[in-house]
Amino acid sequence: MRNRLPAAAVLGALLVAATLVPLLAQTPARITTDAPPQVLPAVRAPEGSPNVVYVVIDDLGFAELGSFGAEIATPSLDAVAREGLRFTNFHTRSICSPTRASLLTGRNSHAVGMKDLAGNDTGYANARGRIAPAAATLSQVLRSRGYSTYALGKWHLTPHVDLVPSGDRAHWPLQKGFDRFYGFLSGWTDQFHPALVIDNSPGITPDRDGYHLSEDLVDQSIRFIRDGGRATPDKPFFLYLAFGAAHSPVQIPDAYLKKYRGRYDAGWDRLRAERFERQKALGIMPGTAVMAPRRSSDRAWDALSADEQRVFARYMEIYAAFVEHTDAQIGRLVSYLRGAGTLDNTLLVVLSDNGPASEAQQGGFTSPYGGALPIPDSLARLDDLGTERSQPMYQREWAMAGATPFQMYKLSMFEGGLRAPFIMRWPRAITERGAIRSQFIDVNDVTPTVYDLLGIAPPALFDGVPQMPMHGASFRALLSSATAAAPRDRQVYELRGNRAIWHDGWKAVTVRAASGSYDDDEWHLFDLRNDPAEAINV
Repeated sequence: MRNRLPAAAVLGALLVAATLVPLLAQTPARITTDAPPQVLPAVRAPEGSPNVVYVVIDDLGFAELGSFGAEIATPSLDAVAREGLRFTNFHTRSICSPTRASLLTGRNSHAVGMKDLAGNDTGYANARGRIAPAAATLSQVLRSRGYSTYALGKWHLTPHVDLVPSGDRAHWPLQKGFDRFYGFLSGWTDQFHPALVIDNSPGITPDRDGYHLSEDLVDQSIRFIRDGGRATPDKPFFLYLAFGAAHSPVQIPDAYLKKYRGRYDAGWDRLRAERFERQKALGIMPGTAVMAPRRSSDRAWDALSADEQRVFARYMEIYAAFVEHTDAQIGRLVSYLRGAGTLDNTLLVVLSDNGPASEAQQGGFTSPYGGALPIPDSLARLDDLGTERSQPMYQREWAMAGATPFQMYKLSMFEGGLRAPFIMRWPRAITERGAIRSQFIDVNDVTPTVYDLLGIAPPALFDGVPQMPMHGASFRALLSSATAAAPRDRQVYELRGNRAIWHDGWKAVTVRAASGSYDDDEWHLFDLRNDPAEAINV
């Protein structure tokens, strides 16, 4: 029977996909002193080469932009979607570092050494917590082709031992192909008092009233682009802007604190149903789709006490405001590019790095990974949420609503952990502005598509190191054709023993048990062509 074949074959396929790619040692060039050094001409990008902008939003769920069915006000990104394409079948790695490694290299995260978070070095080649030299980043390649390259915001691709000022900088942004860096190296930081790094040195947080990191990142992005354009007006740029938002801590300017007051009093179950209906009306989900049921481990809103409902609603209020504030900052960047006359010569990509955050579990966190306050204490400190007096993360059931209509959330191999919003704006190739594409694409496919659009062949040798092949494939054809085929027919996923394989519309997925043999794990099989929300285990 067909419904059993993919599940029976999935372990073998995963093992093949996880085969380790040998990393070839770099041979240093021989230096001689018997002749004057040659001065090579600077490499120039071809005339008219487009700029490239990657905007990465952290922990943003599939259903948390207005153009993907949210009630949250995101007019800036909704406008980008109207001028570009929305991809509703885009998949990540379910956690930040592996997604970013795949995005910047076009390869599977396991193959480049980033199967889990940066710095989690197991000694095995697939889990060194850093990107292998055999997988040059897009920034390295574009800089070698005459681009200016700027990275801002969250990096999270450096081993823990190297995060200190005296650490090896081989895996800091500048050594991975960026001319300038302004941001933070770890997985999260305070939005009002960030642990900044500027280029290769620790920075000092600006000491001014009203400071917010998201605003600062866009200010600095504009400054880098403007200054580079003045000095070298014919040189295109690659901007990698990775917000700390909407990852915890959820902290927002005072003007946003009351914007959503009372909006979520009806709870996550009602919110999920509303978003699903809106998604079907927008065409994000087909009209025949069935929403995955709430899991038994996630509580019903009506089962909460009145005090719990009051506290938990406030968490979602400030989270929605956080998303809206981030959208406003992206809007400032887009407005600058438009005003500078460069927007239509800019290939703009916007994505989230995984599904909505579930780490706070059912109680929510007042400080990242620091546990929840008892409800009476939370009530007493309710007005601290969103300010610099707290560092909150919302309850897991809000993540369920953020992943509407899918099962689960960040860290899982179900669609709620893997599927995220993806928007692309590129007037030269997109012929049907505002349209939706439902073909399967993966984060691996983004950079190969950019190479294709720029007419760049990924190098077989970079900086003396033979390069592993691209694992992603270009989806260029989808930009001009709603009926073009998906770029490939198979992708595998793994995180902490949780596994999945997608093949030609079928998906097998399992949740790893805390103990016991892998042979005992229960597999689920879904026909995503007819059941995109994984509601029906066949």
